[in-house]
Amino acid sequence: MATEMEWSQVRSALKESEWDFRTVDGIARETRLHPKRVEQAIDQHRSEVRQTISRDGTIIYAHSSKPMRVREVIAQMQRFASKVF
Repeated sequence: MATEMEWSQVRSALKESEWDFRTVDGIARETRLHPKRVEQAIDQHRSEVRQTISRDGTIIYAHSSKPMRVREVIAQMQRFASKVF
């Protein structure tokens, strides 16, 4: 279970980054937290984090306060359509 201090570091990496989306490994490098701790922090605060899949299939994350990009909306629509049909 991640601590509030760890979540604070992860949240900052998601919100304050120049990048729209971040990988667990990228957040881990920036915060110097173990990738498992980053994953735990994200899992514990799902309501504040959006998840999508990059073009190469990697799971990437953004803070929910960041605006959605067109590619992200299209990817969500495609995933939804593939489940419905």
